[in-house]
Amino acid sequence: MSIITVIGAGNGAHALAADCKLGGAEVRMYEFTRFNNKVKGIVDSRRIRFEGIEKNHENFTRNGTVVLDMVTYDMKEAVLGSNHILISVQAQGFEEIFDELAPLLEDGQTISIFPDNYGSLILRRIMKEKGLETKVIIAGYSSLVYGARLTDFNNLETQTDVVNVMYRENEIRVDTLPSSDFDSYMDIVKEIPALDATSNLIKGDTVLDIGLSNVNVLLHVPAVVLNVGTIENWGMIPNIGSDEAVYDIYAHGVSPSVGRIQYSFYEEQVNIAKAFGVDIMPVEADVLQSRMGLIGQIMFGEDFRQPFSEPLDQTTWLPVPKGTRFTTDSRYITEDVPVGCSAAISFANVLDVKTPTIDAMTILSNIMKETDYLESGFNLKNFGLEHMDAKEMIEFMRTGN
Repeated sequence: MSIITVIGAGNGAHALAADCKLGGAEVRMYEFTRFNNKVKGIVDSRRIRFEGIEKNHENFTRNGTVVLDMVTYDMKEAVLGSNHILISVQAQGFEEIFDELAPLLEDGQTISIFPDNYGSLILRRIMKEKGLETKVIIAGYSSLVYGARLTDFNNLETQTDVVNVMYRENEIRVDTLPSSDFDSYMDIVKEIPALDATSNLIKGDTVLDIGLSNVNVLLHVPAVVLNVGTIENWGMIPNIGSDEAVYDIYAHGVSPSVGRIQYSFYEEQVNIAKAFGVDIMPVEADVLQSRMGLIGQIMFGEDFRQPFSEPLDQTTWLPVPKGTRFTTDSRYITEDVPVGCSAAISFANVLDVKTPTIDAMTILSNIMKETDYLESGFNLKNFGLEHMDAKEMIEFMRTGN
């Protein structure tokens, strides 16, 4: 039986932990935000209920209530002797988490990052700076393997957290850093039950491919920036939304024009990948002229398209806790812009690739949030690549040299 450590306690981490336990593994959950955390209700009970329709075109389901083997604030306790470490946290936490994690790693462990968001590069950089030569495999995924939401947590009465999973991804892009470790990773990845429903692990072409293939950025950022007036007025002034319905970018924010801007964003990501000589996840233009976009393909198959003339069925959509309000403080801006947009621009600048759509989304986000996401966001220095040219970067990602 595999021992799996999940680092994080948000939507994705809860889903990973409960799913792996349902799949027969020993599971430990580490929560790093001790004073503002999401495990207060289960520190003693260790109980999570995994529910939802789990829509996928392989018809795989695995619901139930589990008791984890450990819920802890002690990282050393969580990772000691673990076979697989699964990381699902917002990317801005990578530096702090990896700084603590790197010296605790043991030979033979795998570290899987959901989604990678260039975290594999950050972890390797930190290990190098600390002079660590621990023989581990680090893998980065282009996405989480679920559409998941915590619908109840920190409930001191039930002492049961509840995570709702609307869909499971049947295929997902993944690569290791370096890519030369990929075959070894694939030999043991079947030990991670969270991947049981993911029948097609598509090998990415370096972790640059994986980072650029994260669809959150191209879906989220345009749909928020271009609808910010409605988002901020939602349910607050007459005839604009309802205070009983949560604003949702898929139900209320996507449209033919937004879809065209999303596709322009994607084309610029493609141009960056081509300039570096790597692949990227394929996206068809007409998919972004569909209300559910790429999510619809994940749930219902490659041929699925939902016309914009049809509303989203929110009875089967991701639930949210009552009273939730969508704001521009969500990770759709505060993570996706300083991570996804900033990193893409940093790579583009190496080879003078023009990115007017990504630039525009970033500049407008800076103005909206009164900040500078390029200054505070991810760049080549974070990744340990600032002294390399493009060819050297790709050689490092592929071989580790």
